[in-house]
Amino acid sequence: MAMNRTSGGSRTELAWRLLAGVGARRTQARVLVVEVLARASGHLSVAAIHQQIAATRPEINVSTVHRTVAFLLEQGVAHVLPWPGEAQYGLNDSPHVHAICEECGAHVELPADDLGSAVAAAQRSSDLDLGPAGLALFGRCAGCRSRRPSG
Repeated sequence: MAMNRTSGGSRTELAWRLLAGVGARRTQARVLVVEVLARASGHLSVAAIHQQIAATRPEINVSTVHRTVAFLLEQGVAHVLPWPGEAQYGLNDSPHVHAICEECGAHVELPADDLGSAVAAAQRSSDLDLGPAGLALFGRCAGCRSRRPSG
C-alpha cells in the first residue's frame, strides 16, 4: 500500500497510520527511522540512516536500524532501491519507478502511472507480482553518454 507524497511531517503521520493499521507498536527505533526517512529528499542506506540517528542517539546501533528497516519493508511502509553496492531505502509515499544511471548513480523517480502499461505487460509475461515502488530501470544519463559514447 503506497502513501501519498507530502511534506515530512505528513509523511511521518501517514507511515504511522499504516503501521497502526497492522497493529505495529511505536517503538523508539521505529520512530527514529521513520522520521529520518520522512525528512530525506531521496533514498538512504542503512548506514546513512544510522549515521543520522547516532548523531543524537548513539545508543541505537546499526543492527537495530537494519532490523527496523526490514520491518518497515515487510509492512509496506518502505521500499528498497536496488542500488549498486549498498541498498537504499525510501518511504512508500507514492507509486514510482526508479531510473538509475549505471555509471554515475544519478537517479530520478518516475511516476508509476507513466509506466503502467509497461509494468502490466511485464507482469503478464512473467509470474512476478511487480509492486508500485522499488522497481528500477538502469541505463546511462545524458552526462555519462556525452563523456563516453556507447560502442
